Amino acid sequence: MQIASQESNTLKRFVNISSNGNNRTGMGGQGVTDSDEASYKAYKNCVSNVLSKPLPSDGRLYCNATWDSWGCWNYTLAGTTAHIPCPEIIEGFDPNLKASKICTINGTWWIQPDSGRTWSNYTTCIDLLSIRDDQMVITVFIAGYSISMAAIIISLFIFFLFKQLSCDRITLHKNLFISYILNGLIWILYYTIVASNAHVLTTNPLWCKVMHVITSYFTVCNFFWMFNEGFYLHTIIVLAFTSGKRLLIACYIIGWVIPLLIVTIYTSVRGVMNGEATIRCWISDSSLHWINAGPICASLILNLIFLCNIVRVLVTKLRAVNSPDTNQTKKAVRAIIILIPLLGLQYMIIPFRPTEPAAQTIYLIIAAVVVSFQGLFVAVIFCFCNGEVIAIVKRKWGQHQLMQGKTRSRGMSFATQVTTANMDYSYTATSHQDEPSIKPCLNGKKNGKPKIHVSPC
Repeated sequence: MQIASQESNTLKRFVNISSNGNNRTGMGGQGVTDSDEASYKAYKNCVSNVLSKPLPSDGRLYCNATWDSWGCWNYTLAGTTAHIPCPEIIEGFDPNLKASKICTINGTWWIQPDSGRTWSNYTTCIDLLSIRDDQMVITVFIAGYSISMAAIIISLFIFFLFKQLSCDRITLHKNLFISYILNGLIWILYYTIVASNAHVLTTNPLWCKVMHVITSYFTVCNFFWMFNEGFYLHTIIVLAFTSGKRLLIACYIIGWVIPLLIVTIYTSVRGVMNGEATIRCWISDSSLHWINAGPICASLILNLIFLCNIVRVLVTKLRAVNSPDTNQTKKAVRAIIILIPLLGLQYMIIPFRPTEPAAQTIYLIIAAVVVSFQGLFVAVIFCFCNGEVIAIVKRKWGQHQLMQGKTRSRGMSFATQVTTANMDYSYTATSHQDEPSIKPCLNGKKNGKPKIHVSPC
């Protein structure tokens, strides 16, 4: 799933920490753990190792041993503070950190004034630095998606505006660009109204699960339209398949219909399950994610094979026309660089997530840039820097400038005629009041001299 959707990894990590920080921290015993089975196992260990043991008989005052549903607290000397490792059963808690619980001088656990209940301090179990890093990564995701969406929208406007760009290849680009917009928009909404809202995650309403399903669908669609680009190029170049209409219909089915079937299967299976897979808006990792991720990974592998085959054919054709080796290499490298973002093969450079915290943060930032700015890269390469698009835009702009020049010329000609007419009226006859006004009119030349023709004005 790391190759298929890097944003889901960051989202899960951020959600786990932030939801615990907002809803559970410091309220030991007042929440429900993510895994009832793990919690029950921890409780059984607490009973056998701590709660079943007798109170120390050294004559000193102790607070009783207790289980607060998260942690197991041993008998603690009055007037001291007990510390235990942060529980692993709570997602987002760092087991290397410590939780604390105060035993008052009268031998009772400290009671929180607002709730009137005993209180365990789990605020120290959350790594605030991790929260900051994950918020930064999510900010990169949102910024990248927003910039990419703006570039893609401009590209689509150009593609739809100029009818000369209408062809099968551009049709594929249009659908890919639309999938970028839908995918980016739904991820931004998912980050802002689901992932960052601890109340939504804990109440687990139906609409947030629906958003999870929609997000999964558009993610799969986006990857499958990348596959369509590779499939189309490979079919046209390698297999010399020329029936564009049938090929386009196949791409429509692969890009929009098959993802719907995949996500429907995923939703149906997850919807009938119980336990952790059904809570917290389905954000938690589950083996069911491979229902979506498996086809995505397969599409990337196939695109890599397509790319290798396309480059092989390109080099073969260059050699056939006796192209120099230097030109062959340059053109092959250029083709690879252009096709990598189009086919989504940049995901191949971020397949495995490191375990060290420092390296993990760097990895997540790189993944956020690679994933969210992909739409911008594709828009720049296949629209803004496309020679065909640039030529058409220049031609249309030249035509526009020419039409503006003609309109300006007509306006100046009309103004000249009006001025001349006004001047002509000054030549009216004054000897006879009833005689019509006349003006001199130049009507060609005769014997090298202008021919004057007088006509009524």
